[in-house]
Amino acid sequence: MKSSARAPRRDDGIGKEEWGMKLGKPVLWIVCLLFCLAFAAGCQPKNAATTGGTAANSGEWLSVQDATGETVRLAKKPERVVVLSPSLLEFVDAAGGNIVGRADAGKSRIPDRFQSAEPVGHVYNVNIEKVVALKPDLVLANKNQHLKFRDILKTNHIPVLYLQPKTYEDVKEALTLIGKVYGTTDLVQKKAAAMDGEIAALRAKLPKVQEKIVILHATPSNVSVELDNSIAGSTAKLLGFTNVASGGKAIEGRPDKTPYSMEALVEKDPDVLFITSMGEHGKIEARLKKDVQGNPAWSSLRAVRTGKVYVLPENLFLLNPGLKYPEAVKFMAKDLYPEVLGK
Repeated sequence: MKSSARAPRRDDGIGKEEWGMKLGKPVLWIVCLLFCLAFAAGCQPKNAATTGGTAANSGEWLSVQDATGETVRLAKKPERVVVLSPSLLEFVDAAGGNIVGRADAGKSRIPDRFQSAEPVGHVYNVNIEKVVALKPDLVLANKNQHLKFRDILKTNHIPVLYLQPKTYEDVKEALTLIGKVYGTTDLVQKKAAAMDGEIAALRAKLPKVQEKIVILHATPSNVSVELDNSIAGSTAKLLGFTNVASGGKAIEGRPDKTPYSMEALVEKDPDVLFITSMGEHGKIEARLKKDVQGNPAWSSLRAVRTGKVYVLPENLFLLNPGLKYPEAVKFMAKDLYPEVLGK
């Protein structure tokens, strides 16, 4: 049964066309003034740290949220920065920043201008006493490796900014944050735009085909499958490939990987199969033969039949490529399209 209730009428005697005309000039002037004030407020930067200046209202140089979700505040531009993850040094270099201390790592290259910075141990074995002794006004650290130092740094009133660059978007976010730390946002934005342009130019050369891919990750103890938020998964996504494992349930404690199953692999039957690895090569080969290649179904996979099985190098797909992400994209693309990009 339809309701017979009628919409209430406006009883002010003002028609639709007359509504604006009945407002007096003073009222219109006030409305215009309020609009202008609101517009001006909306144009103010939310955080002056994005331009490397002092926040107008708070008097802070920087107020940002790090990879742990904590807000990091700095009263002034840091002058004594210690970097616990060598992979972050290229970000600092790109931002034009300086440091007083750094950790080492066997496979990470230290930019020349940071060679003289005080060493504070290995990335996986940081000497936190040395870090504290340097009296830093900011520590840049990796969330996965250095969260254990948060309490001792906090006790010594040393702010720490945790970063966790893994996917390409993570890398650009970390670059942006470090640009804010040093007040060089414009500089890092140019670097990010250059990387975007390099990847776009490379992708424009490739055939417009959506390849179905899978990425196996092998260690001496097990085989798993990489998701979109892994380094190789992010790289494949940048190339427009379809990861057949996308949306899979992550392994507990390993958010970028899902369990391996030959049955699922046969069902999805990808066009291309990539392999990443970590550990001693001989043991990895033995694991792959036992868990994957020894299965009779292996030879039935389209990627195997067509010879599209590729091993990805550790320096680009196990260790985060950081600002070298375009190199990782090019490497993966060259495996599939050597006739376009050369070998």
